[in-house]
Amino acid sequence: MISYKQLKQDKGFTLIEVLLVLSLVSLLATFPVVHFTQIKKETETQLFFESLRSSITLIQSEAIVNHHWTKMEVRPTNRLIRFRVTGADNTKHPANHILYLPESISLVGTTKDYSFSSGSGNLGNINVIYFNTIHGRVSVSFQMGSGRFVIE
Repeated sequence: MISYKQLKQDKGFTLIEVLLVLSLVSLLATFPVVHFTQIKKETETQLFFESLRSSITLIQSEAIVNHHWTKMEVRPTNRLIRFRVTGADNTKHPANHILYLPESISLVGTTKDYSFSSGSGNLGNINVIYFNTIHGRVSVSFQMGSGRFVIE
């Protein structure tokens, strides 16, 4: 049996020791959260640009194959890019969709519309779209008269 004298000799931990251990544990616990947040932003950025590439290709293909005028509308204030097939009978077309920007990406500039011509998929106007990302500025540029584009 433990006597009162033995209990009195066990002093336990001091307040400073407890605070030191708690601060070290909390510091070590924050590293995975910081790392996870960075990975999440990088993944969102990669997925967004893959979706953008697919969406532009889809809308151009619709213009070429089905001879519809198509449009890509860039809306920086709304943080979105809208893809649609023009014409009154195409309001519910399956190629119509909206691509929203993730929090880690912002559009630079003003509202722009890009029209892909029926049959060829070429653009009527050429402008560069700029995005600010966690890795710097990314541009989407279209080649004059061909409808080809480059994301860099």
